[in-house]
Amino acid sequence: MLGRLERIGGATPRLWAQVAAGVFLAGLAGANVYRAATQSITADEAFTYSHFAGGDEPVKLYDANHHVLFTWLARASVAAFGLSEFTLRLPAVLAGLFYLASVFLLSRRLSSSPGLFLLSAASLSLNPFVLDFLSAARGYGPALALFFWAFYLLAGDLETGSEAAPARTRLAALCLALAAAANLNFAVPAAALAAVFSLAAAWHRPPFRPRLLRLAGRFLTLGLLPAAAILAWPLRTASRSSFYVGVETLRQTMQGAIFYSFCHAAPQAPSALQNLLWDVSHWFVPTALGLGAAWCAGLIAGAARRGGRRLKGPEILLLLAGGTSLGALALLVLAKHSLGLKYPVDRTALYWIPLFTLVCLGLIGATRGRGLLPGLLGLAPALFLAAACLQYALQFNLRYYAQWRYDAGTKQIVNLIRARQARRPKPRVRVRATWLFEPSLNFYRQRYRPAWLERVTREGPEGDADYYVLVGEDLRLVEGRGLRVLYRDPLSGAVLASPGGVLQSGP
Repeated sequence: MLGRLERIGGATPRLWAQVAAGVFLAGLAGANVYRAATQSITADEAFTYSHFAGGDEPVKLYDANHHVLFTWLARASVAAFGLSEFTLRLPAVLAGLFYLASVFLLSRRLSSSPGLFLLSAASLSLNPFVLDFLSAARGYGPALALFFWAFYLLAGDLETGSEAAPARTRLAALCLALAAAANLNFAVPAAALAAVFSLAAAWHRPPFRPRLLRLAGRFLTLGLLPAAAILAWPLRTASRSSFYVGVETLRQTMQGAIFYSFCHAAPQAPSALQNLLWDVSHWFVPTALGLGAAWCAGLIAGAARRGGRRLKGPEILLLLAGGTSLGALALLVLAKHSLGLKYPVDRTALYWIPLFTLVCLGLIGATRGRGLLPGLLGLAPALFLAAACLQYALQFNLRYYAQWRYDAGTKQIVNLIRARQARRPKPRVRVRATWLFEPSLNFYRQRYRPAWLERVTREGPEGDADYYVLVGEDLRLVEGRGLRVLYRDPLSGAVLASPGGVLQSGP
C-alpha cells in the first residue's frame, strides 16, 4: 500500500538520495537501540515503572507522569521479557523506528529535489531532544510516531483528490486517538490536524457541508472514542492540579524547545553557532509560523476560488503543518484562558519541533520555481534548517538524556556498589542520596534484587550510611563529612562516596 501511496505524488528523489537517507535513518535507529540498552535509567523512567508500569506501588491517582498507552505497552514488555532498561524502553524504541519511517516517507512526498529531500530527512530526525524520546521510556516517542503517521496518511488522502481510499482516513483517525492516549499533550495537535484536514478536504471536494459532517463523524468515532476508552479510567480521578507541568507564556514554551534543540549538550561556553541560532530563533520561529499560516490561508482561498484546485506535495505539507500549528496555538490559548491550564514546556511541547520544521520545509518547497521574491522567502528557512542540522549533529550523544543528565552515571554507580559488596559482603547496606536519585536507585534495587540493599528514601543524604550518591549542592557533604570519593561521573558530576578514608577526586 505504501508504494502505491508514494506514486501518487509523481516524481520521487533520485535513488542515490533515497539510499543515503535510508542508511542515515537506519543508523539513527541503531543508535536508539544502543542507547536504550546501555544508558542508565532516569528518574522519570523509574518513576513510571514503580508507580504505573508494574513496580512496588499500585496506580491510585492520575498524574501528568502517567502516559497511559505507554504504561500498558511497557507493562506488557516487562512481563514478557523481564525487567531491564531495554525492556522498559522497548515500546519507545519501536515507536522510534516508525517515526523515522514516517520521516522518510514525508520527505519523499515533499519534493523530488535530492537536496530538499535530504534536508528534510536530516532536520526532522537529527534534533537531539527529539532523539532522546525515541528511546526514553516515556510516552512522547510513541505519541510523536503515531501523530506523524497520521499526518502522512492525511497528506496522501488530500493528494489523491478523491475518496478512493477512505480506510486511510480511518487509520489516521485511529493513529491520532492512540497518540493522545500515549501522551495527553498530543490531544491538542491531534484535534487541530483533524480539523484542518476536514476543512481542507471538504473545500477540496465539494459539496462542502455533507463532506465536512462525514469527515467530522469519522474522526469522532474512530478518533475520540478509542482515546476516551483508553483514558477514561485513569482520568476519573484527575483534577486541574493533576496537570501541573507547564509555563505561563507561549514565549517560555518557545524558549524551552529552542534551548533543548540547540543547547542540548549545555556547554559552559556556548559556541558561536549556538549563540547565533539562539538569537535568531527568537524572531525567526514566530515569523516562520506566521508566514506558514498566511500561506495556508492563501492556499485554501485559492483552492476555493478555483473550484477545488488539486494541491501537490509541498503545498499539502505546508497546508497541514501551518494549519495545525495555528489551530494548536488557538486551542492552547483557549485552554489557558478558559480552563486555567498551563502552556506546554520542554518535553510536553515536543511536537512543536518537527511541526515547525515541516512548516519551514513546506515554505521551501512551495516557493521553489516561483520567481525571485518567493525564492528569497524560501531561502531563509533553508539556511536556518541547514545551520540547525549542523548544530544537531555537533550535539549527538549516546550517553545521556538532556533533561535527566544527572542520572547519566547512576547505573555505573550501582554496579560499583555491587562490585564492592561482592568483595566485602555486608548483611545490610544503606545508601543515602540526593533526592533526585531515589527513583533510579530503587529501580536498580528492583532489577537486581540484592537482598542486602535497603530501600533508598527521599530523606536526603544527611545521616549515617554505607554509601552516598551526591550531586549539586549536596556535594558539599564530601568535605563536610570527610567522605572518600569512590567515583565521579564525568558527564553529570554525580559522586559515589563512602565514610572515612582519604579524600580523592576519582576518575
